[in-house]
Amino acid sequence: MKRIAIFCDGTWNRADAATPTHVVRLAQAVAPVAADGAPQVVLYIPGVGIGQGVTRLARLSDRIMGGAFGWGLDTRIVEAYRSLIFTFEPGDEVFIFGFSRGAYTARSLAGLIRSAGIPPATATSRIPEAMEMYRARGSETHPNSEASMLFRASLSPDTPTSGQERDWREARGMNDHPALQIAYLGVYDTVGALGLPGFLGALPRLLNRRYAFHDMELSSSVRAARHAVAVDERRRHFPPALWSNLARLNGAQLGAAARYRQEWYPGNHGIVGGSGRVPELSAFATEWIAAGAGAEGLAFRPDRLAALTDCADARADDQGAAQRPAMSNLWGLFLADRVLPEDPGTGAPDPATVSAAARKRLRRTDWRPPTLAPVLDALTGA
Repeated sequence: MKRIAIFCDGTWNRADAATPTHVVRLAQAVAPVAADGAPQVVLYIPGVGIGQGVTRLARLSDRIMGGAFGWGLDTRIVEAYRSLIFTFEPGDEVFIFGFSRGAYTARSLAGLIRSAGIPPATATSRIPEAMEMYRARGSETHPNSEASMLFRASLSPDTPTSGQERDWREARGMNDHPALQIAYLGVYDTVGALGLPGFLGALPRLLNRRYAFHDMELSSSVRAARHAVAVDERRRHFPPALWSNLARLNGAQLGAAARYRQEWYPGNHGIVGGSGRVPELSAFATEWIAAGAGAEGLAFRPDRLAALTDCADARADDQGAAQRPAMSNLWGLFLADRVLPEDPGTGAPDPATVSAAARKRLRRTDWRPPTLAPVLDALTGA
């Protein structure tokens, strides 16, 4: 058994950037062998819009269309899936990480695995079939449907993706492989801006339907997951893609005991993902994401992880990185406050989703992000 850690980077982000994201630096911190002797393999997928292409025009087009509109996302999902197929053996544990549109890649990869399983390396020619099954949403293509289980039995005979499917296969004398679970999914500030920004009108929303298959719900085939969301991000075209079903997945597990968590961290989109210029704030989200992975068995080099997290300071100056209210000029038209998710029990904004780091930062009286306004009294004891 080995542990496979897949890292999907954000828009315009690559491993050789002058200021790499924490996706890159966390990948660099993964230990080659865990304390239990299990080998650990790292797979890295660069972000969209990094300027790939043979000609100068192609590279420019990739930077503009991939960066601004998220074009090429399908390619990144397929690249991550193919890399996993060539690396995976039955019994391996899979960990997936991502930032920004790379978080969408990571979440889509998790959904694709639930939909299609992990086929043997000899079946890579059928990846387009797997993608089509994942895209097609309906009762016949739901992962628990008879048609889906028949499809996975053909494509991925070694990886049933649920206990129900394992029993279904055993009843038909197919095999006795244990059900595959993704060990951990850790993502930074998943943004929903795929394709053209939806607030521009009906035509962009029509064009964006090609991306409608991406998951807003977290699959139960993931054993544990964490999503760090940027509380200071206010750009209208960067709305967060929040998981909507964590209460159902967690059941009676609450707070730190919950296996599925989504918390708000201080900083804008870039700061939370580690590509910003305030490492003291970036450290908090990465420490939390890494701790979740460590709890599920992924081992990191202590010195490299410490280099990312030891500088944490909740009172650090954000150097103007948070978007300030600017309704007196045109820029204000492109700002929109993010909204905290509701507590399923009360229907009110849930202060429990605000991270300890954000609570500490509230000791700065000049830091009052509009997103936290509905729960400010509960957080400060006012």
